[in-house]
Amino acid sequence: MTELKETGMQDQTRVDPHKLITAVRELLQTYGLAPDAAQQLAETFVAADRAGVSTHGLMALSGYIKRLENHGFNLQPHYQIIRSSAAFAVVDADNAIGMLSAHYCMQLAIERVATAGIFTVFCRNSNTFGPAFVYPRMAADKGLIGLAISNSPAAMPVSNGCEPLLGTNPFAIAVPCGRYPAIEFDMATSLVAKSKINEARLSNQPIPLGWALDQNGQPTTDPVAAIQGLVLPMAGHKGAGLAMSLDILAGALSGASYLNRVGKFYGNTSAMDVGQMFVVIDPRQVMESDFDSVMEDYVQ
Repeated sequence: MTELKETGMQDQTRVDPHKLITAVRELLQTYGLAPDAAQQLAETFVAADRAGVSTHGLMALSGYIKRLENHGFNLQPHYQIIRSSAAFAVVDADNAIGMLSAHYCMQLAIERVATAGIFTVFCRNSNTFGPAFVYPRMAADKGLIGLAISNSPAAMPVSNGCEPLLGTNPFAIAVPCGRYPAIEFDMATSLVAKSKINEARLSNQPIPLGWALDQNGQPTTDPVAAIQGLVLPMAGHKGAGLAMSLDILAGALSGASYLNRVGKFYGNTSAMDVGQMFVVIDPRQVMESDFDSVMEDYVQ
């Protein structure tokens, strides 16, 4: 209970995750999702909450419901592989719900990795994919290394700038470790995810100084002013450079939108045209030695 008390969660109600997944799946089906798609989406939301990433869990569900009500997603997308080789594929997601197209793309990379030992899927015409760690975990569960990156709507300036040009572009990786749990790492390139600022807004709490700037480029602790202004990149120019690099790989290279051309999630009924990149590596094809043993030693 110590950790719960430290994070202020001791008064919250615990819910059986399987019952929660069932309830969310049934709710999503009332909005036209097929049972398998609703199940996958529900599992992803709950996975985020179970990992403590509440901003990408059920807190986000109402936004998805509103977008479903406004017919903002294609619920019967035709995933089109535009071009491919032994090493990569480029997928048009056809304005699918981002979590569903991300599952498709990662699964495609997992299936194709046997040929060359590494396979990359680039995705365009998609939408935000929620918790990034979910997709590399799919690879790690099969003994493979998985990576996922995405761009996102512009919220950060470039170094010393005062105009939103860069998204808080996330990066995630999962590495299997033999008899130990996989190493998972998931980060936004902003100092904090923009959803964290919105969480503060909803709870009427100030944000720490240094998280964001207002519309005039001045530091602010007001979450509303921060949302209207600029989120700051992590580590100054290093975070901005990393966000730019991921934007090029996930956005520009995939043929999706990039910089401040990426569409907004809220108040938008067309595809955001988010760009994403999914990479799967088969370590057993790369290494001569036993990768599981190496990673067990690494963990120790």
